[in-house]
Amino acid sequence: MLERGGNPDAERRPLPRGLRGTLDLGRVGAFGHSWGGAASAAVMHLDRRVRAGIDLDGALYGPVVEHGLDRPFLLMDTAVHDGLNEDGSWPPFWAHLSDWHRCLRLADADHNSFTDIVAVAPQVPEPVRETLQTGTISPDRAVAAVRATVRAFFDLQLRGRPDTGHLLWGSAPRYPEIEYVAG
Repeated sequence: MLERGGNPDAERRPLPRGLRGTLDLGRVGAFGHSWGGAASAAVMHLDRRVRAGIDLDGALYGPVVEHGLDRPFLLMDTAVHDGLNEDGSWPPFWAHLSDWHRCLRLADADHNSFTDIVAVAPQVPEPVRETLQTGTISPDRAVAAVRATVRAFFDLQLRGRPDTGHLLWGSAPRYPEIEYVAG
């Protein structure tokens, strides 16, 4: 519908100028943090049009845990979460992934290092800052490393650019915070 210029909203308003024909619906990916990461896996399980997905430090729920996926998927955690060893949902999901899959870790991070909270945390007084789950990674490094990893994954899996994949092995000198765990 979008490719033809139709708008799927309830009021069937015209698409904004210049949007028609700009979306490549053959290369759709999903990613999210925490519950959003679980949602990206769940939507891939329910909708084959979603060709690749990422879970940033989130437990998984529902049928996708036992059924896995047959499309590329990236799990990214922290040492605090240690998904493949400490999260009961990750090992069965991992065992049922039949396409490209990898688990990476953001070093010196905690759960909210994948969010904007990591950038705000240094401005918060110390007693409160400790409760924000941002780890000791610097905000600039956390944001840069997560952006680069998400971009590298989708460049590789949706755009067919293998030249970007070295970061996904945790071996990029520019991003030493990204550690290879498995895959």
